[in-house]
Amino acid sequence: MRAYGARPLLLGGALLGIVIVAGLAALESHRSFVERKATAERTVRDYAMFAAYLYSTRIYLFALQRSNGAFVAFHPQDPYTRSALPPLSAISAIPDTVEKCGKDWTVYRFRIDLPARNVQYLGGRPVQAIDRIIRDSLPQLANSRWLKLFGFGYLFVDPPGAPREAISYVPAVDSAGQLLAVYGYRSCYGVRDTSDYSQMYRIVKVMPPMIPGYQRDTSRSELFFPSWRKLLTGQSASSVTARKDPRPASLQAAEMMRGRWPNGMPPDSLLVLTILDDQKRVIYKAPRNGHSSDLYGTAPVGYIGGVWVQVSLRPDVAKYLVAGGIPESRVPASLLLFAAAIVLAIAGFASLRSEIRLVRSRERFLANVSHELRTPLQQILLFVQLVRLGRTRSEAEKEKSLEIIERETNRLIALSNSVLTATSKPELHLESSAVDVAGVAQTAADFFTPLAEARKMRIELDVEQPAVACGDPGAIRQILINVLDNAAKYGPTGQTIKIGVRNDGPVVRLWVDDRGPGIPAHERNNVWKPFVRLGGTVDDSTGGAGLGLAIVRDLAAAMDASAELSDVPGGGTRFSLALQANHNGNGAH
Repeated sequence: MRAYGARPLLLGGALLGIVIVAGLAALESHRSFVERKATAERTVRDYAMFAAYLYSTRIYLFALQRSNGAFVAFHPQDPYTRSALPPLSAISAIPDTVEKCGKDWTVYRFRIDLPARNVQYLGGRPVQAIDRIIRDSLPQLANSRWLKLFGFGYLFVDPPGAPREAISYVPAVDSAGQLLAVYGYRSCYGVRDTSDYSQMYRIVKVMPPMIPGYQRDTSRSELFFPSWRKLLTGQSASSVTARKDPRPASLQAAEMMRGRWPNGMPPDSLLVLTILDDQKRVIYKAPRNGHSSDLYGTAPVGYIGGVWVQVSLRPDVAKYLVAGGIPESRVPASLLLFAAAIVLAIAGFASLRSEIRLVRSRERFLANVSHELRTPLQQILLFVQLVRLGRTRSEAEKEKSLEIIERETNRLIALSNSVLTATSKPELHLESSAVDVAGVAQTAADFFTPLAEARKMRIELDVEQPAVACGDPGAIRQILINVLDNAAKYGPTGQTIKIGVRNDGPVVRLWVDDRGPGIPAHERNNVWKPFVRLGGTVDDSTGGAGLGLAIVRDLAAAMDASAELSDVPGGGTRFSLALQANHNGNGAH
């Protein structure tokens, strides 16, 4: 591993693991939600199917009461002989006399003798289309197994130009089960007369007893339960009349089917009941403005006009039927967690990348500083040995050696100050005073001239007197030394470096022009950062730690001055410093 060790890899692996775990958790949450929702909805639909079945059985019981009132003299399960068939006048009590079938409603009764299919009418005749249906369809329906089992039926018909009506009928069979005759009468039960549906909806409680507030009332209904059980199993009506109740049959049925809900909810807050005919047309709906949901069940009542019962449960009722109700999706929260994990991972990887870059920058910095220190130290050691051993050939050569030792020592001091400035102080605090910028420029030029001459470079001054600014003279001198050092390192041999000073209204401008390769516009923001060097390597001739311009930026900001880089016409780079001429900077104290 490199100097930064295994920690970045461990941290990166941990961040990647967090993202993977968060993604798996979101996926599992979604899968669990889908499964739990499907189970809960299936359970609620089963309840709705059971409720539809209960309503369909209640429809049968109510219709049975109606048919018993009309065909009281008939016993469909008992055998007849052709000579003993009851006359049409045996249909004496017709419940439709109290129904709201419409104005001018005429009830006709009929008998169909089989197999000749001769039809006798009493009390009027139907229109030709209905007569044909009675003659052709009723014998087939009455001869079906389910009609012989239940003993009665209703057929919905559509008279031409008139509202839909019904035909109630019962079969008469011989001892061999052969159909001898069909009796019936005109009705509007279940089509226009929906009072039984309405009463059934009000009194029948189809939800299970576990719903809060439900209490089953069996104090009276159990008294009559055996009789109703026999009716549901298809036994003859005559066999269940042994125990009489003084109340009307409809009230007996209501007592049988109802429960007490003192604190419970009425049906209209639980479900929507819809009765459909054989063509899926709505016959009855309660509540009328109810909206069906996807949680519904259906049950057929084929022998009563082919109707279908549909019970649609409200979604919010599910909480009373299934623990917790229909579960809500946790996917948004899971996705939010997953997104947060991704953001955390991105931030962690960005921090990790910055840390790695910082480690690399520090490695490069140490290498650069080592390189910078090695060369002047070797020169100092060399000339110290020459002077100490007395190997200089003349006094002038000795003086020259001492001058080189002094210059390299100053260079080491300047480098040390740069490193300390960049690494030890997060915020600079400078002394503010009136500074002769032209004089500081002259001093910096004199200090840097020996190094420039060693590289065959010249320094020219273009200053204006007086040029007084507010700032720190040492900081301005350090800025000039760093900029001149960069100009000397990256500029060509024999170039002329120009230093200029001018008064410009409220500011004093100081600039340095070189003839180097210049700095691309897209890189000018990067060169102000610590440990950033453009085009140089650790072992190249320029050396440097990448701290010069970073120190310049911090010193300029501390004096409330602005520094910038630009191109010089003809090639090269201009460094400009705008110092405040009339007031102290933000960092000056």
